[in-house]
Amino acid sequence: MSSATLFTDDPRDIPAGPALLQRLSGIQPVKLLVIAFAIVVLLALIAYPLVLLTGYSLIDAQGNLTFDTFEKAFNRRGMWAATVNSTVLVGLVTAGACALGIPLAWIVARTDAPGKMLVTLAAGISFVIPSFISVVSWIFLAAPNSGYLNKLAVEYLGFTHAPFNIMSFGGLVFIEIIGVYPLVFFAVSAALHNVDASNEQAARVLGAGRLRTTLTITLPLVRPAILSAIILVMLDALSSFGAPAAIGTMANFSVITTKIYDLLKFPPQFNYAAAVAMPIMVFTAVSLLIQKYAVRAENFRTLTGKATSDQITTLGRWRWAAGGFCIVVVFATAVLPIGALLLLSVLSSFGADITLSNLVTKHYALIFDADFVARGSIINSLLLALATATVCAGLGLVLGWVVERVKFFGREAITFLVMIAYGFPSIAYAVGILMGYVNLFYGTLTLILIAYAGKLLPIAFVLVRNGIQQLSTDLEEAARISGAGWLRSVRDVTFPLVRGAVGIAWVLVFSLSLRELSMSAILSQADTQVMPTVVIQFIEDGAIELAAALSVVIVTVSLSILGLIRFFSRKKTAAVS
Repeated sequence: MSSATLFTDDPRDIPAGPALLQRLSGIQPVKLLVIAFAIVVLLALIAYPLVLLTGYSLIDAQGNLTFDTFEKAFNRRGMWAATVNSTVLVGLVTAGACALGIPLAWIVARTDAPGKMLVTLAAGISFVIPSFISVVSWIFLAAPNSGYLNKLAVEYLGFTHAPFNIMSFGGLVFIEIIGVYPLVFFAVSAALHNVDASNEQAARVLGAGRLRTTLTITLPLVRPAILSAIILVMLDALSSFGAPAAIGTMANFSVITTKIYDLLKFPPQFNYAAAVAMPIMVFTAVSLLIQKYAVRAENFRTLTGKATSDQITTLGRWRWAAGGFCIVVVFATAVLPIGALLLLSVLSSFGADITLSNLVTKHYALIFDADFVARGSIINSLLLALATATVCAGLGLVLGWVVERVKFFGREAITFLVMIAYGFPSIAYAVGILMGYVNLFYGTLTLILIAYAGKLLPIAFVLVRNGIQQLSTDLEEAARISGAGWLRSVRDVTFPLVRGAVGIAWVLVFSLSLRELSMSAILSQADTQVMPTVVIQFIEDGAIELAAALSVVIVTVSLSILGLIRFFSRKKTAAVS
């Protein structure tokens, strides 16, 4: 098979019996070069580190093939306890996120309870704030003895002991739940909005009550969304690193991800780290397969049509009870954490009375001091976010175009390879990156950039590919007929039409890069610290006020840059046909 056959824009363009010279004359070197370069980069970013990770788990220190690495890794001190902790954490967080997210979704989507818009806003804020920043807020509020909620409970509510202790395994479960429940809430509420009301109306006509109709008709119809959300929550809880690292250090317990981090401290033990990471990878792969099967198995024909006012359930006397539940959730998941973070960042010291005389700006002055580590981490984070967003947006554009426009054997492998990185836990993926590029880029920002780009590429790829799917090929074909080469047709026709999707992808990747911790903790060194790793270091050192001030910088920049989505959303990116 010739190169011309391998890379043909559309099967209709292939002449019935072209001569070899005619085929070769149709090859555009620039196009082949760009596509080949993008695929090579993709292999280097994702395939190479994952293959290395698997290989390292199957060899011993002398390079011999063996399965003893798994036995030795899991027989290390504290490893089984960490495994049990991770298992319990995943179970409790999944149950808690569903218990919170599903009722909230039902209240917001299908009832007349007040305060529904506030719940959506609070869920968005909780989703944006990473868990390690939530830890900072909740230490201020619920640290044993010194937490302000505990002080209020003892001084004004008659408690004899502090009722809250965020520095515990239960505290970790709570922080993880309020961080991931938006996954359940958004998935289920979106599905509920699309449920055809005729099914519920039929049940009501047959005599079923509101509760029975909800449990036997409504929720089963959104089962795919619930299953997908459960799997995402499980993967998120299993791969969580920031909150377990911060709270586990103070409460003296570990989970699998923190154990992997310990194995990579000097001297690094790559084989054991890879062996410990493999069960996470297997669990992730199995979960993604289950999700794919479950979604395909459902009949989506029941989810048709838009919700109407007739679908709204009147709660009667329970309306205000549901509204009160919404307000409590908004207060606990958004108002309290954000307020505590801002207040702590300007308080003279942790535990000081909240008075005007104790409000200072010295923490912000210190983190922006040129000689302090925090300022360097801010610059590193911004540089990495800019570079990662640009690389992912550019690579996503090329790969998205290749998958949608070029017909060749194996193009689905590109999609699979891109998406598989999204499912793997960041901590395991970082181990593979470290193994693959430690000799070339150790101690440099390039090493972190490679990890960020590989892990966040799926976000840019999906967004840009969706944009290209909306475009008719007519304009590109017209450009080629007019004599434009491939590069010019992409630059002058395709890119302007999908620049909104590319811009949104750039913004999202930038924001996620800014708050990335799991990979940064493993790959960064003294000169390549980023803001999240410095926040964790401040927490471990007891400098909670500095951690709060730097967290405010992260949240402010993240929310500000996310505001650009409105700008790109206004651009004309609709389908052209």
